[in-house]
Amino acid sequence: MSTEGRLMISRKSGEAIRIISGEHTTIITLVQDGSRMRLSVQAPKAVKIYREELMIKEATLKGAI
Repeated sequence: MSTEGRLMISRKSGEAIRIISGEHTTIITLVQDGSRMRLSVQAPKAVKIYREELMIKEATLKGAI
């Protein structure tokens, strides 16, 4: 996976990242267990949050990829 054009940030458990684009979105790291990390996302209801792999799967099924 290329990291070009991405901001890479390390966070400890309980630390947050705030995304400010009109309204505030906060991502908090809860637990890291090996290679998996559990996140909490707090965002306005109008903000749509998707897992990338599901978007890719849906686009593939629709023939977009």
